[in-house]
Amino acid sequence: MTPLDNPRDKALEILRRTETGAYADILLDQARPEFGAQDNAFIRELVYGVLRNRARLDWSLDHFSERPVGKADQWTRNILRLGAYQMLFLDRVPVSAAVNTSTELAKRRGKKPGYVNGLLRTLDRSRGAVAWPGPEDPVKRLSVLYSHPAWLVRRWEGRFGVETAATLLAANNCPAPLVIRTNALKTTRDGLKASLESEGATAAETEYSPAGLAIKPSVGLSTLTAFREGWFMVQDEAAQLVSMMLAPHPGETMLDACAAPGGKATHLAEIMGNQGVLIALDTDPARLGKIGENIQRLGTTIVKPVKGDATRHQEGSFDKILIDAPCSGLGVLRRHPDGRWNKEEKIVHERQLVQQGILDNCAGLLRPGGALVYATCTTEPEENEDVIAAFLKGKGGEFQVEDPRPFLPPAAAGLVDDAGYFRTWPKKPGMDGFFGVRLVRKG
Repeated sequence: MTPLDNPRDKALEILRRTETGAYADILLDQARPEFGAQDNAFIRELVYGVLRNRARLDWSLDHFSERPVGKADQWTRNILRLGAYQMLFLDRVPVSAAVNTSTELAKRRGKKPGYVNGLLRTLDRSRGAVAWPGPEDPVKRLSVLYSHPAWLVRRWEGRFGVETAATLLAANNCPAPLVIRTNALKTTRDGLKASLESEGATAAETEYSPAGLAIKPSVGLSTLTAFREGWFMVQDEAAQLVSMMLAPHPGETMLDACAAPGGKATHLAEIMGNQGVLIALDTDPARLGKIGENIQRLGTTIVKPVKGDATRHQEGSFDKILIDAPCSGLGVLRRHPDGRWNKEEKIVHERQLVQQGILDNCAGLLRPGGALVYATCTTEPEENEDVIAAFLKGKGGEFQVEDPRPFLPPAAAGLVDDAGYFRTWPKKPGMDGFFGVRLVRKG
């Protein structure tokens, strides 16, 4: 039997596991030591390419299949998606290679090599004959062409119209940039940039955050000297700006209510000059361990990981509080394309209830005159504006929204609307989709 194509087999295994709730980014990181740089890049391209285009691939395959591809066994349907993605989207992969390796994978995994071979060859011969959903059903058309679940397309089409929804969906299918945050306790952005470039990485300054760099490393991040020395943290530009909105001062007492894996907590500590107290609260001991690892590497010694539930935590009184609330994650689908297939619409309401509980509880821990930033990485009003409106109504005038623009870099002022809400999108300004609001307690 022909030797197994290990990179494609690893991509197939990851795709199959994402269907049962595993996270693609974690599986890709775990697989990295098994392969060289070129193979790792190919595996990543295959996994994210299939996930970003899954509905479009299935529609193309179904056009020539007697039964829907989605009804095949897990191995077979993902083998077909892998083969179709290479044929339809990767010019550098010969069609013969895509078909032959898929057929070989089917012999070992899917057990239906004849079906796989025949369907992929038919797709190659007749790909121009695929009929796409028409404009009379815009939700179906957008859902297939841009490979997003119909429930999410329906929401965005209803809020923004067909044209804008299409641009947002298209942006989600573009690869997310790799952005890092300079650790100001150990170096400057210029110093970090020079270190990265000396080891072969390409680094460009971010437009909005003065601490950010967008990089294209030629090697794994963990192999870089700057990583080992704790000079940076991987963090999207929008997330960096959320911490800046809180504007903590050295010596203050802070709470990061939903802190894991510690990106914002360590950033707040850096802004504070590593002076004061910062409680990093989380419910999961394993995730608390991740915070500890980042604290040690970055040297942010004022951060204290604490196990606790932000909906019930009652210890302490704080000058400032950050609530990076658990949410549906619909603002980071370009970065985590597997999420679009593992989430249902009910998650929006479920997360809203948790968010309201966290905000109501933690607000009581804020000292009079203190500031609180509520933030999410979701696009949906129920988890953002609606949560804030209900909170302000329930607190009877005790809290008010404060314009965050004086606390943000000047370049980011345009990301705040007239209501004082900070908002970003993958389409424009090209960041993860975040929402944020700064609240102050009167007194």
